[in-house]
Amino acid sequence: MRRLLTLWNLLGLAVCLTGGLFYWKTQGVRAPTALPLPAEEVRAQSLTLVLYRPNPPQGFLKETQTLSLGPGESPGAAALKAWSQAVAAPRPLALFFQGQRLVVDLPQDFALGLDATLEAYRLYSLAYTLLATFPQAEEVRFLVEGRPSPGLAHLDLNQPIRLP
Repeated sequence: MRRLLTLWNLLGLAVCLTGGLFYWKTQGVRAPTALPLPAEEVRAQSLTLVLYRPNPPQGFLKETQTLSLGPGESPGAAALKAWSQAVAAPRPLALFFQGQRLVVDLPQDFALGLDATLEAYRLYSLAYTLLATFPQAEEVRFLVEGRPSPGLAHLDLNQPIRLP
C-alpha cells in the first residue's frame, strides 16, 4: 500500500490551502473591470446656418440662421433638417464629411414632380447652403439612396458642385 502522507502530498496541500485563503480574502474587494471615462461637459452648441433659399428666376435669397444643437446632435444632421424645413423639400438621408468634400445621400423622390429648372434650384440650394455653412468643405458630391448615380430626373450628378 502506498503512503498518503508524503512530503510532496503535504507540500501540494499547503499550496492549495494558501491559494484558497488568498481567494477567500480577495472576494470582498472588487477591482474595477474597466477604466472610468472622463465626465463630458454638457454644453449648448450652436451652428450658424447660411441658407440659400431658391428664388427663381432671380437666383437665391441668402439668409443666416443660428441653430442650437442638443446634446449628441450632429451639425450636419441639424443643417439638413433646417434646410429641408425652410425649403419645404424632402429631407436628405445623410451627410458625410470626407476631408474637404461633403457627400449627401438623397432620397429617390428628391426631385419628384419638379421640372429641370426647379430641380436645379433645389439641388444647388442644398449644395450652396452646405458649402457656406461648413467652410472647410470645398465641394459637394451627391448619392441617390446610398449609391453613386449619374443623375436625378434632369441633372448630371457625376461632377461635384462648388461655390462660384
